[in-house]
Amino acid sequence: MAGLDLKEQHFTIFYGDVGYSYESIVVPYLQGAKEVIVEDPYIRAVHQIHNFVRFCEAVVKHSTVRRIHLFTSYDDSTPLAEIQDKLNQLKQSLLELDVVLDVELNTNLHDREIRIDNGWVVKIGRGLDFYQKPGGWFEIGSNDLSMRKCLETKVDIFRVEGSEVAG
Repeated sequence: MAGLDLKEQHFTIFYGDVGYSYESIVVPYLQGAKEVIVEDPYIRAVHQIHNFVRFCEAVVKHSTVRRIHLFTSYDDSTPLAEIQDKLNQLKQSLLELDVVLDVELNTNLHDREIRIDNGWVVKIGRGLDFYQKPGGWFEIGSNDLSMRKCLETKVDIFRVEGSEVAG
């Protein structure tokens, strides 16, 4: 990844598009990063937690990030104990790789964005949950998100000069 000429990007992922993954959208902007903040109010259903795990895998595999901070939300129908159990499993798994995961719940959270301590911000309109459910779990794209059909969403990637992630 070193030496890439990174630039701001603003584009739309159209319904049914393939070829988009956390690796292709976010990973190039992780150069030199030590911390990432993910604000996504919808990391509560099982498939949304799976998406977050896949995001964490991409971050750990392709960067020097040592802390991931998740801000998410819940409502009255959210099974908090179940979500906490799953996120605690992920937290322990990341610790074994020397990566700290902090999770904070905020019922007022609405916007979705990924802030990186090197100044880059990635805003995906749908947050991490921009993939269509596959027609079956044994079809192409069920595991490799770059081959999975997407839902329509806008992506904005921009740099905030002089910014640092507060953690």
